[in-house]
Amino acid sequence: MRILALMCAFLLISAPSAIAGAWAVTYLDPVPSVQPSVTHTVGYWVLQHGTHPYAGDDLGKTGLRFRSGSDERVFVGVPLGQAAHYAVTFSLPAGSYEVFGVQGLFPDHSLGSLTVPGTFLIKPPDPQRVQGEVEGPWQEIAPPVATPAAVPEPAAAVVPAEPEPESRPAPVWLVGLVVMGAAGLFLVLRKRLRPFARR
Repeated sequence: MRILALMCAFLLISAPSAIAGAWAVTYLDPVPSVQPSVTHTVGYWVLQHGTHPYAGDDLGKTGLRFRSGSDERVFVGVPLGQAAHYAVTFSLPAGSYEVFGVQGLFPDHSLGSLTVPGTFLIKPPDPQRVQGEVEGPWQEIAPPVATPAAVPEPAAAVVPAEPEPESRPAPVWLVGLVVMGAAGLFLVLRKRLRPFARR
């Protein structure tokens, strides 16, 4: 019995822990407004500990899960060219949804909510858990958290700017009226000043 207990203890100590550090964060690329029953494609990143790509061989299936009451829809993503970067295509009817990142062998990550039509309302990850710099083999295309300037903003309606008023020449009738007024003033002044000129 002692030998069996020692073997179990040895296996527990020597085997890499599957639970330690087994969490990840899903970050969405900037997303435009989502319309009901329209196909949308969204890019997203799955980063272990919120800072780096998964170092193992196969992360498994990733994607997005949308839950509205008892209705739940899962859309599986496909890998893109950058490490830890994926894209998912989905279509949803109008309504309000809780949104989760499906992260393969890691537990799902609660992203926030989505109202259709509307935009994602992303809840930031716990800063106590996500510590350190975001690191990876990325260059131009990187997770939104890797570049501080890239903060996704909700889509907004584009309102055309008011056209600036053009400087147009005055209408001919206005020019004529000014000329006639000046000529009339000249004649009145001339008539009044004539008696003084004769003295």
